[in-house]
Amino acid sequence: MSDRNRDEVYSAGRFQKLGLWLAVLFYVLSVVMVIRNCGGMSVVFSPDTRVITIAHWQLEDGFREGIDAAIAEYEKRKAGQGVKVKVRQVAIPVRGYPQWFLTQLIGGNPADILEVTGSSDILNQYFTPLSPYIGSPNPWNKGTPLEKMSWRESFADDMLSALDTAYSEFFSVCTFMHTTRLYVNMKLYEEATGKTELPDTLTDWLDACRKLKEYGVKQNRPIIPIGVRGFDKGTIGQIFGTYYSELCTDLSDTGSRYGYGTQPGELFRQINAGELSEDRLLEPVEVVTEVGQYFADGFPAIDLEQTKYLFFAGNVAFFIDGTWNAFSMINNAPFPVRVIQIPMLDREHRLGAKAFGRITELGSGIQGRFGIPKKTRDFELALDFLQFLTSWEINQLVMVEHCKWMSSLKEVKYEGVMKEFEPVTNTSHTAVSSPFTSIGSLTNRLSLQRLENSIIRQPEDPKAFFWNDFLHDREQTLDEIQEATYGVQRNLWSMDGTRSALAVGVILSESDSSEIGLFLQRSNINLEGIVSRYRAVDANILLMEELGKLKEYGKNGN
Repeated sequence: MSDRNRDEVYSAGRFQKLGLWLAVLFYVLSVVMVIRNCGGMSVVFSPDTRVITIAHWQLEDGFREGIDAAIAEYEKRKAGQGVKVKVRQVAIPVRGYPQWFLTQLIGGNPADILEVTGSSDILNQYFTPLSPYIGSPNPWNKGTPLEKMSWRESFADDMLSALDTAYSEFFSVCTFMHTTRLYVNMKLYEEATGKTELPDTLTDWLDACRKLKEYGVKQNRPIIPIGVRGFDKGTIGQIFGTYYSELCTDLSDTGSRYGYGTQPGELFRQINAGELSEDRLLEPVEVVTEVGQYFADGFPAIDLEQTKYLFFAGNVAFFIDGTWNAFSMINNAPFPVRVIQIPMLDREHRLGAKAFGRITELGSGIQGRFGIPKKTRDFELALDFLQFLTSWEINQLVMVEHCKWMSSLKEVKYEGVMKEFEPVTNTSHTAVSSPFTSIGSLTNRLSLQRLENSIIRQPEDPKAFFWNDFLHDREQTLDEIQEATYGVQRNLWSMDGTRSALAVGVILSESDSSEIGLFLQRSNINLEGIVSRYRAVDANILLMEELGKLKEYGKNGN
């Protein structure tokens, strides 16, 4: 054999050995992953151990550690009951979670408890309704202030945030609550204004921002009075939503033909009929434009992390964000930080006389919905752990002690800075949504872009600027509404077919069969979904008709 052939044989042998070792390594890794997915070696050697998995996208500081603490306590207490339990936690980055979530559900082997996202139809198809269980007390609340309450009553909003209105079902329960607050660099604020008292009204806030801007010029420092999440337009949306509700909360009683809640088509109908002035809907645009003059130059390109960096560097005085960022903002800052509510419109402001004051936050901001898929391996244990996680003692352990977030439950006491997080409850005025931001995702994005442009350009009449540009994009808005209507109609045809199939199931079942009750219950739930979708189609038709009639600013006959 020539040296060349010998080298080729030797090289081939080396690659074969490498392939063999890779196969062995892959096999070992597979075994390790299977053992891990089954709960670890303790479960492998103890086949009577019951195993469940909880999955979510909350990667913020403290959340995973809090869930780990809850899991350890749960496993300990179940062991005390003579039940061997292993609970696994899986955390998925938020950007990939929706795809992972659907893949898990469609694949038929999802986590036993999942943080919920997606449409009502996904919940209806893949998740177990929890409605039969929420009327009874949470067994893990014994000996606590919530002991005599039903599981539903133990939540701060009586579980309304978890209600799926399309199917009138509770497919999930909520685990935490957040509010939007203003973080203040006290060192910079005191240097620029000479005050320690923080602004509670819009007039005082704007005055403080003006002084901060002047202070930056005098000190030759790049001072930014209000730091924003400009890249995703999150801050603009928060400010607009706040002042829209303060100015238009009364429209909640007049904006819908189906009872409480505003409806864009009905509001536009009232404008076209001369019953409502478009000024009512546009006055918040003036406020946002006025506040926005104190944003940083080039703010549309600044994202959340950049703004936090500028805040910690001492260049930002006020920063608006949710309380989920509170403790990172406070603990990482090299200066004292105070937390206050977004200043409200007051009588000294030109629009203050039209404002209704602070809006209630009771029931709002309750999030972190977790549900149980129909394909769970152990529904009884999954339900028990979900109740454990939302019990008075354990929910505070996870949310308050570890995350420094507010609990979704009642009778929770907060101390220190967390008292500033508590929702406003001493008012009957409720938040309402603007028709410009509630029609659809495209229209919402374009409306936030208009607000951004109004801040940048500072037009003489922000209301006319915004309204006429909204009408300029009317065709795109109509196309979005029409496409959404087609989607609802396709869904209606499918649901109508399901209803027919359920009716046939009742007819073909034995007269004493237990399946009849299930068929009828499912048919009633399906019917509620059909009714809600007919309402949606009706609302969209009205919206398209009235949107087409709107005229340029000041020409709608009112």
